[in-house]
Amino acid sequence: MKEKNSLRGEERRVISTKLYRPEFVNFMKLCEDENKSVHAKLREMIKDEIKYYPNKDIFTKKKEDQEKSEEKLKQKFKLEIKGETENV
Repeated sequence: MKEKNSLRGEERRVISTKLYRPEFVNFMKLCEDENKSVHAKLREMIKDEIKYYPNKDIFTKKKEDQEKSEEKLKQKFKLEIKGETENV
């Protein structure tokens, strides 16, 4: 029995790319050797990339970067009000 997809019903996004013919032929051969459809193999490869991404929690990092930039803007604004416009 197949395991249920935990994302069933979630919104999906489309990813597209262009490949040169030799790359496409190699990819099709890989899919054929593993007996997987093109879509299944692409999903598997993308999941593996995300799983082994060095910074696994990309959403937290994005939020932290946003908070740092907001803090920088606040500091710059405080200095401008004081009349101390330095390079911050």
